[in-house]
Amino acid sequence: MPMNIYIDESGDLGWKLDKPNRHGGSSKFITITGVVISKDEEKFISRFIADIYKKYNLTPNIEKKGANFLPEHSSFITSQLANKIINKCDSFKIISITVNKSKVFDSLRKDKNIFYNYVLGLLLKPEIIQFKSAKIILDKRTIKVSHGESFPDYIKTEIWGNGLDIEISCHFLESTNNKMIWFADWYANFIWRNHEDNESSSYDQLKNLSKDKFTEKKLFF
Repeated sequence: MPMNIYIDESGDLGWKLDKPNRHGGSSKFITITGVVISKDEEKFISRFIADIYKKYNLTPNIEKKGANFLPEHSSFITSQLANKIINKCDSFKIISITVNKSKVFDSLRKDKNIFYNYVLGLLLKPEIIQFKSAKIILDKRTIKVSHGESFPDYIKTEIWGNGLDIEISCHFLESTNNKMIWFADWYANFIWRNHEDNESSSYDQLKNLSKDKFTEKKLFF
């Protein structure tokens, strides 16, 4: 079955770690999160988002970033995953990787493009090899604009170079027009804030999901 994987992230690729994040410094962590879903089951995520927008009286079709949800909001959103999405979607899965940037060795810090491709590749390769066809959709408004455009060649080389006959396509889309990327943004932030800010209202619930619905990698911890 062809599978779509929607990607977004929280944190940044800066290395000003001697100052606090949001006060002249860079984030201590970066989290890249993917939402794995078949095309015919995306409707359940769209309906879920519509329900959340209705509950919080949000303006329809205007993206609300994950960073703007309060802890009680992110907790409620995640508490609804099982009934609204997981129990209805066989294909649905959240995958994530978080990097502790303070422990990244200097040579890997020198090229943000190589660093980004390396981390995203670690996240995606174990998922891609499970399918005959994978479509990767990334939000082009954020760090991917300058640092992710070489990723399609990178991931194809990694997969095909190992003799795997898997159809792979990569697409860069505006998140304003894609609710699957909205959802990926929400969970990138909900996971990232656990590591960056010790705010675990959503993360603690995610950890209780089965491994076929949520997997997390940690790099340089």
